Amino acid sequence: MSVINQLKYQFKSGGVYIKIIYINIAVYLLFLILSNFFNLMKWDLSNLNNIDDYFTFNSSFIVFLKRPWTIITYMFLHGSFWHLFNNMLIYFFTAKMYEDLLGRKAAVSTYIIGGICGAILYLITHNLFPLFRDMGDIPMLGASAAVMAVFVGLATYTPNFEVMLFGIIRVKLKYLAMIWVAFDIVGLSNSDGVAHFAHLGGAFWGFLFVSNFKKGKDISYWFDNIIKSLGSVFQKRKIKIVYKKKANNPPKKESRSMNSDSKNRQQKVDEILDKIKLSGYESLSKEEKDYLFNASKHI
Repeated sequence: MSVINQLKYQFKSGGVYIKIIYINIAVYLLFLILSNFFNLMKWDLSNLNNIDDYFTFNSSFIVFLKRPWTIITYMFLHGSFWHLFNNMLIYFFTAKMYEDLLGRKAAVSTYIIGGICGAILYLITHNLFPLFRDMGDIPMLGASAAVMAVFVGLATYTPNFEVMLFGIIRVKLKYLAMIWVAFDIVGLSNSDGVAHFAHLGGAFWGFLFVSNFKKGKDISYWFDNIIKSLGSVFQKRKIKIVYKKKANNPPKKESRSMNSDSKNRQQKVDEILDKIKLSGYESLSKEEKDYLFNASKHI
């Protein structure tokens, strides 16, 4: 199997987190190729920066109103290889576990909504505090807020899970999340080019979502509804035509009843399995867990 085919296979069969990583890498490579092409043609690189402006998030309310899509696109852009590498490395090791525990829907919504919350807090604070207002309009890009949401969300769900830091120090996940958040709080007034408020916005959503998720509440349902609506618009309707031969002897009434019960049971089991695949086993109600257990006896 060629490298291209392997990448295609991983993208199709891998989890949501794999697809998000691929998209981030693809976008970075696209802008890198454009930058090299501009250099080869001796074109003014400011033109490329103008292209960036249409996808990076800006601290100006006016700019945001003109380019509302940037609240999504900015979280898939990165300014350098190391910026991309660090974000995707942390995301890879946390998002896989997060998706396994909470399901695919939570994996998507936490990344996207976490990035949105980071952008909103960035926008508010950069227009609220004089320190930032005096700096003028400042663009922002990167997946840090979205990654922070997943990281803090995972630490909230499994706070006592232990990881080996640098391969030698055993640390609980909750302490790593606290340290990361603390660094952002300490650096709020620093002019280091890091969007600390955006990180905290992502962390806030990760904590809020998982805290409610553990109580059986899904506060991201509105986002899931939007995704379903968009999917139904682009989904092609398929019409299946089945030709049946007339039976000479109609089946017995008892046989028809048994077949109907079996189909209904299988349909109910399929619905529960789909729910596990999307939201994880913990999202099932007690009745659904009992039904699944009882149905397994008839298999």
